[in-house]
Amino acid sequence: MDSYFSNMHRKKVDMNSAPVIKFSHVSKTYTLYKNDQERFKALFRKPKNAKTNKALNDISFEIRKGEAVGIMGDNGGGKSTLLKHITGVTFPDEGTIEVNGMVAALLELTAGFSLEMTGRENIYLKGYILGLKDDEIKDIEEKVVKFAELGDYIDQPVRTYSSGMKMRLGFAINVNISPDILVIDEALAVGDASFKAKCKAKIRETIETGVTVLYVSHNASSVEEICERSIFLKKGTLVFDGPTRETHLIYLIDKRKQQLAKREEKIAELQKAIDNATPDMMLTSEQEQIDKHLEKIAEIKAEISGYEEQLAAFRADYYHKDEETSGE
Repeated sequence: MDSYFSNMHRKKVDMNSAPVIKFSHVSKTYTLYKNDQERFKALFRKPKNAKTNKALNDISFEIRKGEAVGIMGDNGGGKSTLLKHITGVTFPDEGTIEVNGMVAALLELTAGFSLEMTGRENIYLKGYILGLKDDEIKDIEEKVVKFAELGDYIDQPVRTYSSGMKMRLGFAINVNISPDILVIDEALAVGDASFKAKCKAKIRETIETGVTVLYVSHNASSVEEICERSIFLKKGTLVFDGPTRETHLIYLIDKRKQQLAKREEKIAELQKAIDNATPDMMLTSEQEQIDKHLEKIAEIKAEISGYEEQLAAFRADYYHKDEETSGE
């Protein structure tokens, strides 16, 4: 929404600057194989009638330096595929992508780690992968060690680490190498509450330095804490791009409407069974199920109504505040 982007001065983001990330009509389709044998055969001849999945469908957006942008959506929405395109793990079938700057990505806890090397050695390995020189890595080494809070384990092989320890090390490296773009995919899902809070505080600090942050999480409330802007993806399509609170409410409404449709479909199936039953058949169980679905539908409709009221109130406050002020 244009009015949203015109208000980005609230975060001191220069919307006239060149974007650091730009997607222009990007699409990506994956071929689905039944097994590894089919996948191997596809290397030599194109499979007939193969099933496909359009992970991204005509996606376009721009992100500028200093923005913190959340990516919301259910499994299969295209979130991870989007990040893989930004990090160069995969490439689009259609459209173009521009990424300007060094990208540090927390997509998997063990990504880029050598399990036989120590935590300290992996700091250097990760730095080399990102193109840093020895003196640049040495400058951040102790910052990483201090942030990770691994104690003596920093000099032990990473294979001896728990998943939480790997997450600590991975996060500490990525936020301390001074990237231009920091990509985080569910990285804060592991670890104790105090370390999660520490990570979120570090992300906010990183944003203040002008680093662009992309944050993907199934926990939309967590996205609201970090990102002012968010993108909602559904089945590979960009549904909405705007303020995170607005995006979150649109996502919740969409999710509840999906639940509503499923229950209405189930009721139709049960009602059909009742309608087709012979006089001697007792289908009390089916009727009881219908009654339960109807009760739940009433609850879902009330939730939708509540979210729609919150959405309307947010829009009135966010987009029309300046108009109301000038009218006074």
